[in-house]
Amino acid sequence: MNLFISYSSAFQDLCERLRLALEAEGHSVWVDREKLKEGEPYHAALRAGIASADAMLFLVSPQSVAPGSYALTELDLAQRRWRRPGGHVLPVVVEPTPLASIPPYLRSLTLLQPKGDLVAETVAAVSRLRTPRTGLWLGLALVVLCLLAGAGYFAHQQQLKQEAARLEARQRAEARTQALQREVAVATQLCGVGSHAVAWDQFTQIELRYPNEPAVQAPHQDCGMLWLRNMRVVTDKETFSELVGKIQPVLAQGLPGASGMRAADLRAHLGWADFLRSRDGVSAPNPVPQYQAALQDDPGNVYAHAMWAHNLVWTERSSEREARRHFDAAVASGRERAYVRSLQFAAALIRGDTTPYAVVVINDMRLKGETIERERAERLWRYVYDGPFLQPSTRQDYLDAVPAAEHLASFEWLYPAANMRDEWRNLWRFVHAVLQFQAGDTNRGRSDLETLQREQRAAKELNRVSYAVDAVLAQWRKPR
Repeated sequence: MNLFISYSSAFQDLCERLRLALEAEGHSVWVDREKLKEGEPYHAALRAGIASADAMLFLVSPQSVAPGSYALTELDLAQRRWRRPGGHVLPVVVEPTPLASIPPYLRSLTLLQPKGDLVAETVAAVSRLRTPRTGLWLGLALVVLCLLAGAGYFAHQQQLKQEAARLEARQRAEARTQALQREVAVATQLCGVGSHAVAWDQFTQIELRYPNEPAVQAPHQDCGMLWLRNMRVVTDKETFSELVGKIQPVLAQGLPGASGMRAADLRAHLGWADFLRSRDGVSAPNPVPQYQAALQDDPGNVYAHAMWAHNLVWTERSSEREARRHFDAAVASGRERAYVRSLQFAAALIRGDTTPYAVVVINDMRLKGETIERERAERLWRYVYDGPFLQPSTRQDYLDAVPAAEHLASFEWLYPAANMRDEWRNLWRFVHAVLQFQAGDTNRGRSDLETLQREQRAAKELNRVSYAVDAVLAQWRKPR
């Protein structure tokens, strides 16, 4: 079908994912920002796009139905094209929108309000819009092609039959290969942008059409491994076991023909799949044998080392040193550095006694010239400094994590003074002064902390930071 998508620019990323999924189903999709040619009149292009469309998808949101929106202009053109919207217009609610603000033309239809994956449910709804006319034209086209092929066949001289047959076979093979490459590219792109479930279904359908095709199997497995590394359960109806159950057989089927790094990647992810199943509270195999087998295939495998390290911290309190050894090997591999860091931080925050390891990871990232996401830096602030660092019973563990001068440099790198929030500033000054003192700049550290104490007393501040400031200064003033 020729489809036209009308949407608000606030949902451009969603529209792009929807376009990719629809094109993977064989549809032709008109999106104004993609199809509009430079210098072409906007309204003329819209009229032409809607005039050539078999159906319109209208992404309903407060922005798209707001007075003066381009989406309403597109809807008006659609209403002129189809006085009766049934079978031609599919309204999809992408954000809660007051019913009264939705145009009557759309309210006369059943609004699609997805409960699960919006892209997958919309693609399914579009498939139900297909009209008999589509099948009729395809049938006529096939009849015409058959007639032409028959005429061409009988026109050929007898001595050219074999050559023509070979040429036709080559062309068919090339066309099949090109079609396969396009479908795999679309599914791979969907998986890469986070639409793992939709991409997985696409790969499954491709494998049904192209059985035992290596060009499909490897990207299908790659998508499964990516999905496992990013798997989240967001509703009560989903479980890790249900999602993992789709992926494990595909990865297992890839093992017999794999070796070295590829085999190790597959084995490590099969182990991680067992770990995810155990999080549902069900009986699942121990993932460690898979990690051990992976390291036999590839001794430096990044996934086996990182996942095994996480498992050690998750299950055993006495294995932090061994976990660090595996994490160091994962970092040294040079592969998937961002993923390794995410598992290191996840392991560090599993328990209070492992949290000082986060300081080790932060310091290593600074020394290696890496970057860290703002959201992760804010989470580490809450777990490392806004709490444990204020407590005398746990502060020393964080001070001992790395040399004091390196801790100070990493703290300033991660939390620059110029960018510090006002509500965090006094805690920042406390941590900074303590780290200065520990790094050997005792006069500066003591002076900064005394200044903070005077300001807090003048403001009559009584809170966790003020108590910690008083306690540390009292300790520093004791004769040694």
